[in-house]
Amino acid sequence: MGNDDGIRAERRLAAAAEHLDGYVHLGLARSFGMSEAEIRARVANSWHRVHEGVYRLPGVPRTWRGEVRAAVWAAGEEAAASHRTAAALYDVPGRRTDIIEVTCRRWERARHPGIVVHEQRRLPPADVTEHEGIRVVTPEMLLVQLAWLRPFPDFIEMVIHALRRRRLISYDSTRATFDRHARRGLRGVAALRNALERWNPQQRPTDSEMETLLLQAIRDHGLPEPELQHEITDERGRFVARVEGAFPQWRIAYDYDSMQEHLDEFQLARDSARRNRIAAAGWTLLTARHSDLRNGGFEFCRHLRAAAQRPSA
Repeated sequence: MGNDDGIRAERRLAAAAEHLDGYVHLGLARSFGMSEAEIRARVANSWHRVHEGVYRLPGVPRTWRGEVRAAVWAAGEEAAASHRTAAALYDVPGRRTDIIEVTCRRWERARHPGIVVHEQRRLPPADVTEHEGIRVVTPEMLLVQLAWLRPFPDFIEMVIHALRRRRLISYDSTRATFDRHARRGLRGVAALRNALERWNPQQRPTDSEMETLLLQAIRDHGLPEPELQHEITDERGRFVARVEGAFPQWRIAYDYDSMQEHLDEFQLARDSARRNRIAAAGWTLLTARHSDLRNGGFEFCRHLRAAAQRPSA
């Protein structure tokens, strides 16, 4: 290959690396036409070795996402980012960025500090996808893995709502993955089953993690399950407002408000007008704040129960 061809090949590789966080592997370099001699020269003089056969191009800062990409490449063709790293890629509860977790057939742990390797004979294609160009376990498989790490139904429900908000899972897809893996007797199966039993496919997900905690507090205090993301209408059926939770049998609704102390006058006026419209439609609107959840929602649920017991409720 002539020198000009080598320069063009390297430029094409660099252009591709812009979409790969500035990281490359030997197979990628060869696919763009770089010769073995050129690759050896770059490895010796300018590329920064990350793992065997995986490099960071000169001038490119080290990033967490790039390190995840590099770890997955180095772990083999069937490897995928998994567990808490997958949670970070999907930006859901359980995420951690201080470690990198991958699932693969086998990889020598001792050579890779900061990387947690989960060895698995085979990771079925149905359980792997790509997210931002990185091989990662599917969101449904992530639920199985997080349930193994933290087998608590409330936590798994929190993850389910977060994944639903991002439209990454459905009840049917999650149930199918659960059924495939439940037969293996994995730790966390009971917690995931419990969370699935709570899942009402007809209900919208919560809007935030704090709203999920509020939902769980309401449930823990023995109150009925609220309707999430409920639309209030007036006597003519016209839309009035959407609230985060509602008890239509009592005509009581609630919102979670984490920003009440930081609202400007315009926002306060708009919220007041919305509250008035809800009241005019014959509903009571309660507001929960972060402080209400510090003690497990006791104070909020006390107000909710009191409102429900009023004759007009």
